[in-house]
Amino acid sequence: MKPYAGLRVVEFATVGGVPFCAWWLLQQGASVLRVQSPRPVELGVPVAPEGDIGQWERETAVHDLKTDEGRIAALRAIADADVLLEGFRAGVMERLGLGPTECLQHNPRLVYARLAGWDRASAWAQRAGHDINYAAMAGALHACGPDNVSVNLIADIGGGALYACSGIGAALFARASSGKGCVVDVAMVAGSAHLLSAVYGRLRVDAWNDAPAANVIDGGVPWYRTYRTRDDRHMAVGAIEQRFYDALLLALTLNAADIPARSDKTRWPALAAALQARFAAHDQAHWARHFESVDACVTPVLNLHEARTHPVNQRVFTAAIPAAVPDFFAEL
Repeated sequence: MKPYAGLRVVEFATVGGVPFCAWWLLQQGASVLRVQSPRPVELGVPVAPEGDIGQWERETAVHDLKTDEGRIAALRAIADADVLLEGFRAGVMERLGLGPTECLQHNPRLVYARLAGWDRASAWAQRAGHDINYAAMAGALHACGPDNVSVNLIADIGGGALYACSGIGAALFARASSGKGCVVDVAMVAGSAHLLSAVYGRLRVDAWNDAPAANVIDGGVPWYRTYRTRDDRHMAVGAIEQRFYDALLLALTLNAADIPARSDKTRWPALAAALQARFAAHDQAHWARHFESVDACVTPVLNLHEARTHPVNQRVFTAAIPAAVPDFFAEL
């Protein structure tokens, strides 16, 4: 049995981390009622329902929350819910008469989870933003490099949705003994900063350079970055440990005595050029086959189509397919 079987969630439809958080709860067995405004959520680019994660496996109720009728209908659903999930700017739910005070009066066991971009008490609480802005203000975009926009994985999903999922789980655990619900308040900029805990810890003791591509795991060293292949594809190299680095050189038929030592930081550009020259000699498919049996932390950089069909990912993608859309990947 899935851990959240029987859990009832009311999701107020919006964009960003909220639909992913609701989807994660659904995958754990929860049922989700999506409360949709008669004015559709703006997605930037129109998306068919089968491609919109915000509509997967949900029951949808359309209510105009700006009317008494819509607010009462929403409160009726909340009264029977275990979790409320919303992602509006600070003060919006309160102005609608659906803030934590009102909802917890109707349902004292409710876990009221709210996901915002900025700290609700900050001067920017009413300011608009997206993943790229929250990641930028948390220091994450700088650490990754300003041009390395990682889709919306840092703030929306990592620093937002998954922190909300974690907070909801903790609140449900506490409710099991107290019998009372609570508010789970997540700011995506805060979650993004927390994801950088290890980086900020190293920075504090001068073990991290406060510049992009200036550290081991951010592309600052030749043995932890991507290299272009002959067909303009890329291979990902993560040969941090010496044994993996040795295996990398052996697989590339490079003699350590003939290339710059990796202990000599001044020669790293030349070392990177030597590695790049070898990878550029063949296409990605060649190197993918070549490194298949080499334990050197070297893999091809797959596109989305390749990732979903690669044999090593078969179970991963099978588990991710929405049950309501069985042919989800079939037409990609």
